[in-house]
Amino acid sequence: MTGRTPAAELVADEIGALRAALGARLAVVAPALGVDVDGLTPSEALDRLARSVHASGDASAAWLLFVGVTATFPSTTDLAALRRALLLATPATAMLVVLERTMDVQARIHSGFRTLELVTDEVLVDVDFCARYEHNTGIQRVVRHMVPEWADRADEHRLVAWNQDSTGYRDLTETQRDRVLHWGDRRFEKSDDPSLTDAELRREHVLVPWRTALLVAEVPAFHVCDTLTSIARWSGTDVDLIGYDAIPLVSADTVPNAESERFAHYLTIVKHARRVYGISVSAADEFRGLVAALPSQGLTGPEVVDVTLATEVSPAARAAAAAVSPVPGADPVVLCVGSHEPRKNQDATLFAAELLHREGHRFRIVFVGGGSRTATLHFDRRVAKLSAAGMQVESHRRLGDDELWALFGTARFSVFVSLHEGFGLPVAESLALGVPVVTSDFGSLDEIAREGGCLQVDPRDDTAVVDAMRTMLTDDDRHRELLGEIAGQHPKTWRSYADEIWTAVTA
Repeated sequence: MTGRTPAAELVADEIGALRAALGARLAVVAPALGVDVDGLTPSEALDRLARSVHASGDASAAWLLFVGVTATFPSTTDLAALRRALLLATPATAMLVVLERTMDVQARIHSGFRTLELVTDEVLVDVDFCARYEHNTGIQRVVRHMVPEWADRADEHRLVAWNQDSTGYRDLTETQRDRVLHWGDRRFEKSDDPSLTDAELRREHVLVPWRTALLVAEVPAFHVCDTLTSIARWSGTDVDLIGYDAIPLVSADTVPNAESERFAHYLTIVKHARRVYGISVSAADEFRGLVAALPSQGLTGPEVVDVTLATEVSPAARAAAAAVSPVPGADPVVLCVGSHEPRKNQDATLFAAELLHREGHRFRIVFVGGGSRTATLHFDRRVAKLSAAGMQVESHRRLGDDELWALFGTARFSVFVSLHEGFGLPVAESLALGVPVVTSDFGSLDEIAREGGCLQVDPRDDTAVVDAMRTMLTDDDRHRELLGEIAGQHPKTWRSYADEIWTAVTA
């Protein structure tokens, strides 16, 4: 008989389990810190590790010890507080300092039962958004094209997402891996993701990047930017980023304020990254400009490298487009693809279409792309009004990939007169599917268009947009010339792009 009540027994059992979990985590991090904790109790192990980190003053050691104790990645503030406290401590008080500086995190996150795994010999690839969500434009298309190309390097990299409370990395579920690696194979629903119980959440397995390479393949969520900055600064891991554009900062007037604020925090990661891989020369130049300002803060910043995106489309896309063709005698189809936001300049395209319709030209114009209700409400009302007046105009907000590729199969030309792009996938995809494009005459869009198959315009000049669309509709000889230019192109493959990124990340 112990003399304890059942409730007391449960508390004692839980405390014992927490100590055992802490001991197991410390046993994982101790070899990486060069400390032998074999045969020690959790308290003894923590004391020895704290003394070692105190003596070394090494920031990466403090970072890893914090992870070992809390099973969470520290923020920059958390780690700064721990390091300062250790500098003020003595060897005898080092363990108490560590406990004091981590107790609040453990109490808030309830992470005491978690397990750890140090990842030291694999490239970690952060694909959090693509794994969780069905959104598939721009960045997501890049990730879902690139990552599957590394199938033959499966033993050399690991796909990760953030855990439930965004305090650490975890492996993807089977469904999430499919979202990233096999997007075109089937439809996904959010309900496919199993919900974790509270007990499962408390016992999550955390993957810890330790002196390895981490590729952040997307633009991360606001609330993990500081944690990623801490990893880049303190963990000894080389953090590389795919640099899509600096639009939220340098064209802030065209995006919601929240996007600009998020990007400002994202730039803190950029400051401490090893490399940024610009998806176009234009995008890379934007990041080089940002890096050029860092010496004023006493920072060097990352190396910025041009790794231009692929310009091919998948075999499935080509097949879907080839399966349909323009109907003889039918009005020509004009296609405008892109998420709906001010910088995409769809208002200019719709205005040009309305003017050409009033001139008596017959055509059907189709807009494809999502967007917030704030961005789309006025536009969709205009589309509905013009449609009711007899103009052949449509706007699709939730069109599947197969339906989109089929539209390219019927299109005479596409229009993408954006004011600012990191790359311009809609232009590249249109050309890859053999469809000429009216597009802008500067930046990344000029990089694509100069290869041929495009009529380039100043997107801020409504008359120029109207003239180019009129030429595409009426000048068969010019249209044939553009088709001939497209036929002579050799699109860059996603395999080539993926290989360039892989070679740079593992260099």
